[in-house]
Amino acid sequence: MSKKSILISVLIIAIGLTLWNFGFFNRYNYLTAKADIAKNNPQIVYVGESILTPADLNKVSKKYGFEIVGLGCTLSGVEQNGIDIYNSQINNYLDKLNGNGWKSEYTKEIDSLMKLTNIPKTAFWIEKNGNGHWYNVDFMHSHKNNARISIFDKFGELITKGHFILICPSDEIEFMGELDTQIDFYDGEKIQLKSNCYLMKRK
Repeated sequence: MSKKSILISVLIIAIGLTLWNFGFFNRYNYLTAKADIAKNNPQIVYVGESILTPADLNKVSKKYGFEIVGLGCTLSGVEQNGIDIYNSQINNYLDKLNGNGWKSEYTKEIDSLMKLTNIPKTAFWIEKNGNGHWYNVDFMHSHKNNARISIFDKFGELITKGHFILICPSDEIEFMGELDTQIDFYDGEKIQLKSNCYLMKRK
């Protein structure tokens, strides 16, 4: 084999190794980023576990012109290199698309979704005059008319949690039952019921 052939072979191998090292033989790399942008299908690839699923994240990300794709934790260094390059190109595109500051707004919306995961599935929403709260009855003694209740705001932030007791006028008798139908609103101190009774937090 001539020196020229050997040099060409070495050059081809070097180019191939470089392309392989930067993930060009995987799904996500520089070229596929450009192709996805051209097809109006930009994605951001998340590696590892997340409290929120890609479907949850995409409720926000689609407003900013991209979709989230989640991959597992086990990736080779080559695959990770390709993903890093891909994400970098997509981020550059999104900066031009959404303008400065979009990442901050996006993060705030994702944070709000994260907080909503704090709300138990058993919680119920009650709203009055445009203001509302999530209520979760953690435990109830209906015959003793007291319950342990957690109250969250609309963003999933825990406002208060503790034992509440039922207070009624002396001439009215009421028992704690289906609070999702009894509660009227929370005034910041008491849980007002639709009757003349209310729930007072024990101190």
